[in-house]
Amino acid sequence: GAVFCGNSGPGGLSGGNTMAGIAVAMIDYHLYDDRVPPRGRIFNNQGLHIQAGRFDLPFGTDYQNFANKDRVTVTAPLTTSRMQLGGYNSDGIRAYGSWGHFNVAGFWTDAIYADAGHGIGGRLGLRFGNRPYSVHSPRKGIELGVSHLSELDGDNRIRYSVYGADLGIGYGIWRLDNELMLLQAHRDRTFDADDNLLVDEYGNPIGKGHQFGYHSTLVLDLESVIERPVQAFARFSRWQPKQALGLDYDGSAVAINDISMLSLGFNYKFSDYLQLKFEYSDTLGTSTGERYFDRKIGIGQIVVSF
Repeated sequence: GAVFCGNSGPGGLSGGNTMAGIAVAMIDYHLYDDRVPPRGRIFNNQGLHIQAGRFDLPFGTDYQNFANKDRVTVTAPLTTSRMQLGGYNSDGIRAYGSWGHFNVAGFWTDAIYADAGHGIGGRLGLRFGNRPYSVHSPRKGIELGVSHLSELDGDNRIRYSVYGADLGIGYGIWRLDNELMLLQAHRDRTFDADDNLLVDEYGNPIGKGHQFGYHSTLVLDLESVIERPVQAFARFSRWQPKQALGLDYDGSAVAINDISMLSLGFNYKFSDYLQLKFEYSDTLGTSTGERYFDRKIGIGQIVVSF
C-alpha cells in the first residue's frame, strides 16, 4: 500500500490533496528464482518473471526508489515528479529477467498520461561488478540502461514517445546515479486525461508537450567514517518544457518555465524499520506561475517500515 500527498514537495504541485491507494498488487510466474520484490531493485537475482497486476514501470533508474523506504532522499528528482507524473505506475502485464551482466524488462499497461489507451515499452540494462542491494551502503559497480515508452490512444494512434538513458557508478562509500529523459508529443496541442483540448485563460490552445529533463544524484555512505548509520546526498535536477503554459492544480492555465533544482540532505537509519531524513532544496532562481511552487524549502521525514 501507499499514501500519496498530491505531488507535494519542492518544485511540485500540491494544493493539499491527499489520497490513499494500493501501489503494487500482482500475480507472478517465475523461473529459476522465487524471490519476488514487489518494488525496488527487481534485477538483483538471476531469473525470469512474468507478472500481471499493478506495478512500477521499469523505466530509467528512479523506479527503484518510488517507495519511501527505498529512497535515500526525501523528494524525487524533477524527471520523476514532473515528467513521470510522480512515478510511472500502472495496471497491465510486465516481464523481466536478469542473466549474467544483462537485464531486460518489457511491459504493456493502461495509458499513463490519459484515461484511454495503453502504453508499451521496456528497459535494457547492463551491469558490471554489481552486488545485491544493501540498505546499509550504496550499490557497487557500474550499471547503464536505455528505456522507451510509447503511449497510444484508444484508436492506436501514438500520443507520446518517451526515451530514457541512465548510468550509475558505485565505488567505496559513494554512489552516483545519472538519468535523462526526453518526452515527445505527437499532437499539435496538449490534451487532458479525458482527451479534452487544454486552453489558456483566453481560450488559446496550449502547445505541444515536449519535455526534457535530467538529474545527477550523489550518495555517500558515512557509516564506515563516522561509525553512525548516516547517508548524505546531493542532487541536481533539471526540467525543460517546450510549451510556455501548463495547468495548475485547480485546472487554471499558468506560466511554466525551465526549472533547476539543487537538493542536499542526509538520512539516519535507526533500524531496519525506522529512518529519519532531512532535505533542503533550492530552485536556484528558477520558478513557475504555479500557486504551490516552492523555491526554497526544508523537509523532514520519518519512514516506518513493517
